[in-house]
Amino acid sequence: MSRVAMLGIQHLEQCLLIEARSDPHPWGRINWLRSLRDDHCLGYWDEGELLAISAYSLVLDEVSLLNIVVDTNSRGSGVGRHLLIEGLEWMQQFGGHRCLLEARVSNTVARALYRKLGFAEDGIRKKYYPLGDGFEDAVLMSADLPLL
Repeated sequence: MSRVAMLGIQHLEQCLLIEARSDPHPWGRINWLRSLRDDHCLGYWDEGELLAISAYSLVLDEVSLLNIVVDTNSRGSGVGRHLLIEGLEWMQQFGGHRCLLEARVSNTVARALYRKLGFAEDGIRKKYYPLGDGFEDAVLMSADLPLL
């Protein structure tokens, strides 16, 4: 049985493991520790296994998707979409009316998902993401909540 649930500091090692397997430039321990303590972090669980993680911040009525990571073995299964939708519904309960995010220019799968859910591409943030010995641009995206 699958479920989405809040994550806490006790999930730090699991978050680090999922991201290390799934992202060539993962958040570090300090980033996850800070988010698990200060932000809204959710996990997608199936049969007791954590398959995806997300982190959101809320300032007034504006939600920022800080990070969303789907374990490599669960990609393409709809887990990320489910976690994102539930996470943004959760954030609406705390007063969120709009969501902002950045996505790597090269992450066409994520950008397509965001567009399908109603996000618009608002611009480019130059040299935002580390990439090997250089940097990659980010696409800025936003959507009003609720989605769809």
